[in-house]
Amino acid sequence: MILFKENAYLTDEQIQNWIEEAENAYNQAAKKRAVNTTAFRLSLEEILLRFRELYGTGCRCRLYGNKSFGNIRFEVSQKGPYQNPLDIDQDNDLSYDILVRLNMRPNYEYKNGINKVSIPVPLKPRKNALLISIFISVLLALLTWISSSFMPETVRNEYLVPAIANSFTKLSAVFSELATPLVFFAVISGICGIGGVSTFGKLGGSLLKRMTGTYFIAMIAMVVVGLAIGLTPTHAVSEGSNIFSDLLKLVLDIIPSNLVTPFATDNDMQVIVIATFIGIVLLLLGDKVRTFRKFCDEAGNIINKMMAFVCKTLPLFVYLGVTNLLLSNMLSQVYLVSRIFVISLVGAAITIGITIARTLYVTKQPFSKLFSAQLPSLLINLTTSSQMSAMPESMKCCKEKWGIDQKFTDFGLPLGVVFYMPNGAIMLGAIVWVLTDISLGAVDILVLFKLVLVSVIIAIAAPPIPGSAFAVLPILFSACETDLSMMPLAVIIGSTVGYLLPAMNGFCLQLELLMTAQKANLIHKEL
Repeated sequence: MILFKENAYLTDEQIQNWIEEAENAYNQAAKKRAVNTTAFRLSLEEILLRFRELYGTGCRCRLYGNKSFGNIRFEVSQKGPYQNPLDIDQDNDLSYDILVRLNMRPNYEYKNGINKVSIPVPLKPRKNALLISIFISVLLALLTWISSSFMPETVRNEYLVPAIANSFTKLSAVFSELATPLVFFAVISGICGIGGVSTFGKLGGSLLKRMTGTYFIAMIAMVVVGLAIGLTPTHAVSEGSNIFSDLLKLVLDIIPSNLVTPFATDNDMQVIVIATFIGIVLLLLGDKVRTFRKFCDEAGNIINKMMAFVCKTLPLFVYLGVTNLLLSNMLSQVYLVSRIFVISLVGAAITIGITIARTLYVTKQPFSKLFSAQLPSLLINLTTSSQMSAMPESMKCCKEKWGIDQKFTDFGLPLGVVFYMPNGAIMLGAIVWVLTDISLGAVDILVLFKLVLVSVIIAIAAPPIPGSAFAVLPILFSACETDLSMMPLAVIIGSTVGYLLPAMNGFCLQLELLMTAQKANLIHKEL
């Protein structure tokens, strides 16, 4: 659908008119999915000014906007020799370029003597779109299973069952192949990003330590609840060994003997160790390896884009997986997955309760007073399942209602949105623990140790892509030797419990920020 199409000379007045008209066209097409248009306005203005600077005002420029497959895109084009308006001075760092800082990511193309720059305009994600599509997939799987009972047995067993099983296996392999490089680059980028924390001094380190401590509490809560409901780990002690020597062997086994074999054998634990080592080295070298760090960032962006595309197939993955389970009669013990809900919710409740108790002890304030300040952002988190949507209200709570230092809030809150996922780690750990117990009959204590460690890493490393936490589940499944056919159940349950996670994590994050600010005397008003 064409939203806007016009040719004109790039005078100052025409540029301003186009910006206004393009913004109006975007708002009308996006409707409720429209986002803040400031970045779009600035990007379009910058590109039009660059076109005028390169090509002058002697030729007409064309602005075209369209909407297709739910995406909105505007395109600026002009006839002339090859000249890329997006090129910048090579002596300048890319991070200072306005278009990159606005995160609009325009694309340049030269074709048939025409210079074209297209601008993809962001849209708000459809509310609960992933959750709804997953439940529709489950319903379709049930319909397929019911329909299969009316098929001739030969057709069912020789055609339908193999087709579903093979398709599911192939799609599972795609997720598995992308999960390892995704986490590899995410760990490197995350460690390099700590450089920004160090520039904030000891306060940034204090905040990170406090967040890390909450992960420790969360994992203890998960294990305690799991043990309480009967998930008792086993350990077969061989002659001449004990649990401590076996744990030491496990730790030594995750240290790779070289930098190549772990990637060739898909040893995800060793890949994570390599990524951690590289990230620490890059962090220590700082600006001396700026080019290599930029390469890692760009490689990570490419993998993220690939994973974002693959994650769009999650509903298909769930459909194939659930259908495969139903057709192969593997759901006899599915009632046991209710334990995932118990561990996830009770473990999160314990973590939140301890965080509240710590906050009350540090601030010496009544809970009702703190909770009333958090209530607006909590409600936004609950209704949207997005911490980014609640960010303005969270900022208001921290800065205005609690009086936390503005610079510290501007630094700490975005850091926490990325790093602080203790309740997500509980959910991922609970899912794989229970499904491993179902598929293998029991979980070895060494496997439980790996499960706890990798759950935290995965929770932090998973990028902000809808469904990405489930896309990296193959790493956990591989570490715990869980049957991959159980993964669709993990996605279904995780989608349900995961809807509450942003509210849980966001609520605790604000309290962590308040405690750190209180300890550092960075609260500028009486609570």
